[in-house]
Amino acid sequence: MRIKDEDAKSIDKLVASILTMLHEWQEQKGQPQPQEHIHKHSFDIKSSKVFTYEVITAVVCLVSLVGNFLLWQSKQQYKDDALKFRIIRVWRGCSPKEILWLNDVFDIHRNETAIKNIKKKADSYDLELKQKADSLMQRKLK
Repeated sequence: MRIKDEDAKSIDKLVASILTMLHEWQEQKGQPQPQEHIHKHSFDIKSSKVFTYEVITAVVCLVSLVGNFLLWQSKQQYKDDALKFRIIRVWRGCSPKEILWLNDVFDIHRNETAIKNIKKKADSYDLELKQKADSLMQRKLK
């Protein structure tokens, strides 16, 4: 069987195009495709920077907790002192023995039931005082 010149030329063109396609494919395969760069961070405790930051963070948290506790204690002490002065006003003064008793109830041997009773007495006195002041204002206005 004989191949015509025209068929041979078309086959040559086909083989040439296939070879060029193969060369292009090999070149593309050889060159890496641009990929999306993904950042990954790993924190290894053995790293000195990470360990230092963790220690600093722990110290800051501890200082914050201690500071909050001290502020809470101070605020509680101010509230107790204010209540002591209110009950002394209710009593219209007090003796040294009563001051020692107040210090014992509030500071030395804290007694919550006694403190609640003192608060009730001081609140009722303040309420009575307010009612008297309101009635005097009403009389003045009439």
